[in-house]
Amino acid sequence: MQRSSVSIEDSASEDITSENSQSEQSYCAPSEEYQEPNFGLIDQLITRRGTTSTDTILPEAIKRDIGHAPLVSASVIVKYGKDLVPQYGFLGSKGTEGEVIKLFHNTNVPFSTFICGVQGSGKSHTTACMLENALIPSQQLGRLQAPVAALVFSYSEFSSGGSGFTLSEAAFLGSANQDTASQKVKKITVLVSPSNPAIKKFYRAIPGIKVLEFKLRAKSLDIATLLTLMGMNEKSDVPLYMAKVESILRAIATENEDGVFDYSLFKQKIAMENFDPKQTNMLDMRLGLLESFLDKDENTPEPTFRPGEITIMDLSDPFITPNTACILFKLGLERFTQSRALGKMVVLDEAHKRHKGVRVIISTQEPTLSTDLIALCSVTVIHRFTSPAWYSALKKHINAMENDEEILRQIESLETGEALVYAPNAVMGKEEDGTLIKLPGQLLKLNIRKRITKDGGESIMAI
Repeated sequence: MQRSSVSIEDSASEDITSENSQSEQSYCAPSEEYQEPNFGLIDQLITRRGTTSTDTILPEAIKRDIGHAPLVSASVIVKYGKDLVPQYGFLGSKGTEGEVIKLFHNTNVPFSTFICGVQGSGKSHTTACMLENALIPSQQLGRLQAPVAALVFSYSEFSSGGSGFTLSEAAFLGSANQDTASQKVKKITVLVSPSNPAIKKFYRAIPGIKVLEFKLRAKSLDIATLLTLMGMNEKSDVPLYMAKVESILRAIATENEDGVFDYSLFKQKIAMENFDPKQTNMLDMRLGLLESFLDKDENTPEPTFRPGEITIMDLSDPFITPNTACILFKLGLERFTQSRALGKMVVLDEAHKRHKGVRVIISTQEPTLSTDLIALCSVTVIHRFTSPAWYSALKKHINAMENDEEILRQIESLETGEALVYAPNAVMGKEEDGTLIKLPGQLLKLNIRKRITKDGGESIMAI
């Protein structure tokens, strides 16, 4: 083996050997220009945490923690707001007598908030306050130079001409209070189901609301979306005629090189199939729902998704199942995230009824159905409830609920508009040694502020 190795090396040409030798010298041997490392410059790359000698010179880690904190106190705003938290809105206060701590919502960074509570506990009110902070420039709220564009999803029962139907609370953000006449969201657009025109009159009763039908561009569809909108379920047995439809869709996708779906070609191929009358009727029913959402002529106005504006997607419709609504919401979200607005906020209103640098607010009356979302949120706002099952669901993801009996008693005793807030990365101030005061493993009792827009979510009393 040794002899073979020698013979291979000896067979290499002299010029290559020479080049390799030169290469080894140039890369391995120290050059005359070699310099010792500058440890002073290296020290500048050290991530410094904890202490600092002054309030004006902060370590980068502390700057980052303040700048990315979802909630900050008034003392932090006063000291560092101009440089580190350039946008913020008043959310609520702690304490009623003596020292009152004001807590501000950092609207400059993406965040995610989970809000839960029973009806009438203040859940929708808190959601509306967060929307106001991110959409309405107001000295009464704080500082807002770059409002976000907001998309609100809403889905609830709608039957008997709308009896018992509840409008999305976000629709009232375009109506100012008597005391704050000029402070409101400048434009609100509501997208509704084409098969439920009755819902339009409810939203049009609110001044300044623009109502549009939610339509899909045929070119933006894909096979999975089409099959879902036609009621296909992967877990159920596929009827023979739907298997043929799926085969047609697959063939169109294979032949289409530009990736744009041709719905007219799809209909032509469907017409060429020899379905029996029963199959034809069933297929027409499936295509009926799909076509009710298709803008085949591409002349339906589309939402603009501009900064400072709200688009509400309310698919409350007796003919739309929660699963179909979920697919349509997904398509609406894709359209929203592709818009040009730099700052975006997504609100899932009453998220218990359905299931990229975007601010997300999830509001629900049923936290047990959304437990996976809780762990992903930077802020959890807990309004009043009495269910031990709800408490157990929250406890799995919140490291501040060890004393079960005491904390559940606090939650049950919360008044309307009060909440226990879990935000471990909130910054409440700075210790004398320079470390930040945060809230890991703590629940903060907060009084949510008053709204500056009209409150449309008050519970209806019998007398």
